[in-house]
Amino acid sequence: MNADHSSLMSWKTADENRYEQSISLKIPGYSHMHDLMERLLAASLTDNNESKILITGAGGGKEITLLADRHRGWTFTGVDPSGPMLQLAKRRVAEAGADPRVKLEGITVEELPLDELYDGATSMLMLHFLRGMEAKRKFMNSLAERLKSGGPLVLAAVNADLNSPAYKVMMNAWREHMLCAGVKGEEWDRFAASLGRESDPISSEQTVALLSECGFTHITRYFGAFWVEGYYAIRI
Repeated sequence: MNADHSSLMSWKTADENRYEQSISLKIPGYSHMHDLMERLLAASLTDNNESKILITGAGGGKEITLLADRHRGWTFTGVDPSGPMLQLAKRRVAEAGADPRVKLEGITVEELPLDELYDGATSMLMLHFLRGMEAKRKFMNSLAERLKSGGPLVLAAVNADLNSPAYKVMMNAWREHMLCAGVKGEEWDRFAASLGRESDPISSEQTVALLSECGFTHITRYFGAFWVEGYYAIRI
């Protein structure tokens, strides 16, 4: 992803260096979540060695560089309105030697032309930055409109039910994980305070319903770590 995860929750203003240093400490299985994302896309696109992949929230470059390294015939369009994180993505893509196969743009999905459809897409750790169900619905519909029928989507987001009786227990456990991983206490405090204030997470049930409403089927949860979840779905 694509944002300042010093708090894990600020989309437009990004500190790319702190993000790179801290995100894997904050989310248990962060690398595995991305590895499984690649496995799911690869298993879905076995008949297309020249797949065109749309990466939403492409800042940072983790998804693109991982996929580009494992699939030399794939090409990528990455979009992210965060300037600093997009610059980080460009540097990482250049270092990986994947420039000829990658187009990075500082725009939103809604601004992409509708005359080019993609074989697959990812949205890793960005849905919770969009405030309100209408904004999330607009994003998801726009993504679906640019994905071929039968195309896979891998989505990961912070899916927190802020009113759940389990909320306090989950947050206490997550806090202990982060502190043991080396995250400073004040950084945890900023993150915990940001949930519902600087971000707008929705529940697992709402995420599944949103995907279904916006034209996706075979919706399957493939990853979970505290409030972070990953889903696999197919465009109808």
